[in-house]
Amino acid sequence: MKAIQILFVLFAITIFSCDNNDDAQTNSQNPTDGFTIGSTFFETPNAYYEVDEDDDNAIIGSDGYPDNYSFFFSNGRMFDNDADVNGASGDYLFSLNTSEWVFLNVEVEDNPSLASNGPVAGNTYAVSVDDTVIVTGGAITPLTPSYFNSGFEFGQGVEDITTEHWPATQGNTITINVLNIDIINPQNSTIDVDYTFVKLSGDIIYGHYEGSLGIILD
Repeated sequence: MKAIQILFVLFAITIFSCDNNDDAQTNSQNPTDGFTIGSTFFETPNAYYEVDEDDDNAIIGSDGYPDNYSFFFSNGRMFDNDADVNGASGDYLFSLNTSEWVFLNVEVEDNPSLASNGPVAGNTYAVSVDDTVIVTGGAITPLTPSYFNSGFEFGQGVEDITTEHWPATQGNTITINVLNIDIINPQNSTIDVDYTFVKLSGDIIYGHYEGSLGIILD
């Protein structure tokens, strides 16, 4: 039964996926959606939640649930690039205004409770070292020919001019205060989270997001 339930949720997300994020409406003089490095605050008014549709975890084995869940926070828009749009090879495309991006990967291997249930509100999950990164000062190169989606032009990140913050092996967490995935009206999906990111240097980055949610099925 649990496999049927999770497959129904994934199917519904696949059919109704949407991006109802907030950046076009962000006018707050005191934003709280973002992360702080030292004394510098980086605003990230957009959030995305990606569900890995694979169930092939080598350690846990097939259990009817995805192997990992990813949380993204950004000051721009994000687009899943499974179709390699215009020859672009990156996993994701980003709107050209994107310069800050948070990628927190939550794996079942590190969180045994996820072997029998997806992430739920009220829980804190360990964030995996694999794939997890925070990017500041990034730049996006437009595709050729240009690619637009929902009125935004998208491109690929330029790695050699970004600042990448990599995680230490321990201490990285995400606490889910609210996670509301509305299957009938996905544009009404919301999330409220706090996260802690320990850099390799030992410095700690604290982040928060509360608002609408874009959903991606990988």
